[in-house]
Amino acid sequence: MTATPRSRRLRTLAAALVTTAALSLTACQTGTADATGVVDSTQPPAPGTESAEKQSPATGTDSDTSGASNDSSDSKDSGSSVNSGSSGSSGKEATQVADRKTAKKTTSCTSKGTKVTVTDAPRPINHLLIKATNTSDTTCHLYYAPYLRFDQAQSAVPFIEESKPQAVVTLEPGESGYAGVLTSTPDGSHPYDATSLTLYYAARSGQGSTGAPSHPALPFDSVRIDSSNAVTYWQTSAADALMW
Repeated sequence: MTATPRSRRLRTLAAALVTTAALSLTACQTGTADATGVVDSTQPPAPGTESAEKQSPATGTDSDTSGASNDSSDSKDSGSSVNSGSSGSSGKEATQVADRKTAKKTTSCTSKGTKVTVTDAPRPINHLLIKATNTSDTTCHLYYAPYLRFDQAQSAVPFIEESKPQAVVTLEPGESGYAGVLTSTPDGSHPYDATSLTLYYAARSGQGSTGAPSHPALPFDSVRIDSSNAVTYWQTSAADALMW
C-alpha cells in the first residue's frame, strides 16, 4: 500500500516526538535544574557528601598537628645537643688557651740574661771555675758545654766528653750552672799566657752558638794555657764541674 503524503507527515511527527522525549529524559539524569525546574545539561553535577569528606578528613588535621609538634620537639632537642657540644668544645679550647698562656716560658741562656764569673779553683790545680747565673725572670737552659776562646785562638776549647751530664742544666731565675776548665798540665805543649776570655752559649741543636757571647774577666792578669786545655759540660754544682 502506497503511503499518502498525510501518513508520511504523521510518522515524521511521531518520530520527532519520540526523539524529544528521549533528550528530555537524558537532561534530567545528568544536568542541573534551575529555579524553574528546567535542566541545563551543560553544568557539571554537584559534589557529593563522600567527596567532601575525603577533602577534609577529621583525622588528617590531628595527625599533621602531632607531626609538627614532634618536629618542633626534635628540633629543640637537636639544638640543645648542638649548643651543648659547641659550649663544651669552646670551654675545652678556652682551657687549652689558658694552659698555654700560663705555661712556664723557657729559653736558651745567653749573655742578655746571664751573669758569668770566672774564679781560680784551689783544687785541683790549674783549673778555673766558670759560674753562670740566671739574672732574668725567665727560666733558661745551658746546653752542652760553653764554647771558650782565650785571646784570639783559632778554635774553641775542646769538651771533656766524660763530663756530659744526664740532662740539660736548667736555671730558674737566680740559679747558677757551672763548668770546669783545665788550663794546663806538665805534659802540655805550646804554652802561652792568655789575658782575655770569650764565652759563647751552645745552641739547642748542638750546631754553633746562640745569642751574644759573654766576656768574663779572668781571675789574674794572665792565665797559662797549653795544648791540654779543656772544658767540662755544664753542671748543676761546682763540685761536679771540678771532677775532671
